Amino acid sequence: MPLLGGVAGRLGDGSSWRDIAAAVAVLTLATTGNAILPIPYAFAISGAVASTLMIVFVALSNVFTCKLLLQGAVATGAADYEQLAHNVGGRWLRLWSEVWVVVLLVGTNIGAIIQMGEAFGFAVETQWPDAPTWLYGRSGTAAMLFFTLVIIFPLSMLPKMRKLEMVGNFGVVILFALAIIVAVKAISNGMPALSSGDFASVSSGDLTSISETFSLLCFAFYHQVMMMPMLSEMPRVSSDAARESARALHRASTIVILGTSGMYYWVTGFFGASMYGATDVSDNLLGNTWLPGAGTFVLNLIVTIYLSISIPPIFQATNHTVDSWLRGLFPRNYGGLTRPWVQHLPPRFIVNLITILTCLGVALGVPGESATVLSVTGATGVAMCSYVLPVVFHFCLYFGWARCMRKTASSAQLSANGGLAGVEAGAAPTVEVSGMGLAPPTEGSTESSEAYKDFSNHGAPASPSKQVDGSPKHEPAPDAPAGLMFRYRKPRRYPFFTLAYDIVLPCLVTALGCFFSVATLVLLFQPVAEE
Repeated sequence: MPLLGGVAGRLGDGSSWRDIAAAVAVLTLATTGNAILPIPYAFAISGAVASTLMIVFVALSNVFTCKLLLQGAVATGAADYEQLAHNVGGRWLRLWSEVWVVVLLVGTNIGAIIQMGEAFGFAVETQWPDAPTWLYGRSGTAAMLFFTLVIIFPLSMLPKMRKLEMVGNFGVVILFALAIIVAVKAISNGMPALSSGDFASVSSGDLTSISETFSLLCFAFYHQVMMMPMLSEMPRVSSDAARESARALHRASTIVILGTSGMYYWVTGFFGASMYGATDVSDNLLGNTWLPGAGTFVLNLIVTIYLSISIPPIFQATNHTVDSWLRGLFPRNYGGLTRPWVQHLPPRFIVNLITILTCLGVALGVPGESATVLSVTGATGVAMCSYVLPVVFHFCLYFGWARCMRKTASSAQLSANGGLAGVEAGAAPTVEVSGMGLAPPTEGSTESSEAYKDFSNHGAPASPSKQVDGSPKHEPAPDAPAGLMFRYRKPRRYPFFTLAYDIVLPCLVTALGCFFSVATLVLLFQPVAEE
């Protein structure tokens, strides 16, 4: 999934702090934009201490699962989320992972479009009460249509997002200013909701609210699907360089999760809830008044424009998977489609029509429900991509169940028995790694070679992993198990630490993530009892 290639492409050798700082800026922009808006609502409905503990747990859990994914990618030679799934479980696990990645990204896009309408509609209604109803009615339907068709769709047609780098970096400043405005507003007014008890100092004691808060916080930290594509855009000229890039990316993701994003979320969440409480807080931060006079309109307009510019990179990530599906169904640039007018349209335009108009249609059908959309997204797509699949990959690699390990071991056994022509008995198995760490299409795959070329190289040079003489530089480490580039299961001095860190902790992260996700879905959609 190519994402923000222009910024990530500047990440030097992956080892300097300047490179890590660039990755921090990219991850903050990609994950914090629209995710920050429902955070005050999440805090207000659950209480100060409970929300703080949950945000700490969710943040630490995401640091852990990000490390598992990067460790698995380095061990298998994978360059993105989908290829790691393919190396671990084959094409069916890859398809399963792709479906949930698309669910996560589509839910994010739908929620962001709704948030744009809410923010713009609230600003117009409060600043100009006599404005035509169509301008702000139905939670800003007109704004959703305008910004999606006039800004998001054209920007999503760009092959790369490089021209948006300066705007994206400026967006980080906007988020910082927004957090400061919220804190100053609450402190200057004496944090009335916290004083009155409308914002519980400890916990609201309501399981429905706590589960919804957990899902919203899970959505706020969906770093995995944004982090993994950056790995393919960092230096991978050798297996050692790929490992160093993964280490730098893990440092960057940890700084973002525990530092920049975590700080933004806690400040806006705590002080926003302290100001308006569970009674008056909006499920969209921009649905409350933070500046006097025309200040609210200006603030909401700036953030709305920022949201409209930050959404295209997420659509680009969504389009990558959808495009690969369409190429599998209709090879030769959708030449399998029989309509002549379809064959003359650019493939990127067709994919954008499918993804953007679908998200826009759903957003128009549920205006003003951004918190519900993001809660469902957090309880489904985020839970699967951030809490379940990383642990599944971890255990498959840890216990030797991964497809790449079993396939290589089987091939080595057949070679030893003389069952493979052209392979000497007892020859050491090698790991096939293409230009971007991707294995060739498996036999029987429906993907065309052209589609695979586009997918595996992400538009990069055909074979960046080869030396000048053409020999591959990706070689397994001497102590690497069969089928892996590096050892995944690290030897530890104390057996108890091995049990706690490698077995119990992953199970605990998955169990808690699944519990709150299921609780959110059950309690969020349970019938309302009639009084």
